Amino acid sequence: MFADLIPAPYTPFAGISDGATIIVFIPSFVGFFSRGLFGFGSNMLIIIVITWILGPHHAVLLTVLTTSVAQIHLFPQGIKTADWKLARTLIFGQIIGIAAATWVFISLKADWLTFLLGVLVALNVLMDRYQLLTRLGRYIDMRGTATVSGLAVSSGMLGTLSGGGGIYILIPYLKLSCGDSPTLRGTAIALSGFFIYARLAALAVAGAFAPHMLVEAALILPAVFLGTWGGTRLFRAISAERFYGFLQFFLIAAAMALIGRGLWKTL
Repeated sequence: MFADLIPAPYTPFAGISDGATIIVFIPSFVGFFSRGLFGFGSNMLIIIVITWILGPHHAVLLTVLTTSVAQIHLFPQGIKTADWKLARTLIFGQIIGIAAATWVFISLKADWLTFLLGVLVALNVLMDRYQLLTRLGRYIDMRGTATVSGLAVSSGMLGTLSGGGGIYILIPYLKLSCGDSPTLRGTAIALSGFFIYARLAALAVAGAFAPHMLVEAALILPAVFLGTWGGTRLFRAISAERFYGFLQFFLIAAAMALIGRGLWKTL
């Protein structure tokens, strides 16, 4: 599609058919719609689909670029509504988790952790569905340092090793701790923003981004902004009850996709 118009180092989607190139835009729109609605969720959703077209390395790098741009639009919303006392503790724990994933578990196969992440997301949704976290809160301090730090470290480790999605295991906890949907969404945006920009900086320093990826990200931006805008509009239009219903459905779908991806890559 672009080979005759752009010099080779900058040619986007080289060697990919026009039909496959168009398909890349669809999960980008859907993924960023979910990010606009929930404050998180675009990365793993997009990567699962476009990996089949671009390959895993290319898919991850392109998604990091587009998500970084989308977060510029969303992050001010997170600043206004996030529970920063909770978010600061979670961010500190995520730093430890990211470091642990890099130095301690580097020899583990990440695809198995993708499967594990999917199982944990499914279990968390079931715990939320049957209010097990609420019952657990009668016996332990759900906002205590030990509880928050443990969840944050686990999120950072699993998210780093599986390529993204660590925020999923925090959502049922955030639902219980944040009190209302705007605070939950704002806190999720803040945590996602930190994780995204930390990964972007590390990859940029490592020289991971080829020139053609920057062109590809620029071409996808209309889908990014349209999806983010649509998701944000829906969030403002629906009730808290419907928001949590959509969120629960989304988490179950994400869990099944993660489990499927992990099994497919490992078996």
